[in-house]
Amino acid sequence: MDLCAPETAEAFAESVIATICHASVTPSVGRRTFERCMRALACGSTARVGFRHPAKADAIDQVWREREQLFQDYAEAADKLRFLSALPGIGPVTKHSLARRLGLHGELRDKAVA
Repeated sequence: MDLCAPETAEAFAESVIATICHASVTPSVGRRTFERCMRALACGSTARVGFRHPAKADAIDQVWREREQLFQDYAEAADKLRFLSALPGIGPVTKHSLARRLGLHGELRDKAVA
């Protein structure tokens, strides 16, 4: 997963889903979970096929289902970090992981210095 600004709704959703899958697990477990979830979603199934945590699976399904609108809202958000924290399955800690994954880390640091 590249650490840069997403150019499509699918890339944005994949970044959010990867962040959810990697939360509180080892990198290898996160990768496997992400791959299983994306295979399930690509087949039109639910993320529960690849992820047994019901709340996180529901969040992943919602992000995938609403990816176009979420991506548009993200692109238009004045406070991107605040927007990220409001996404399903993203909390106060994981919003920072997602921000780095989306390439916001440097942008946010530059704002803090300015």
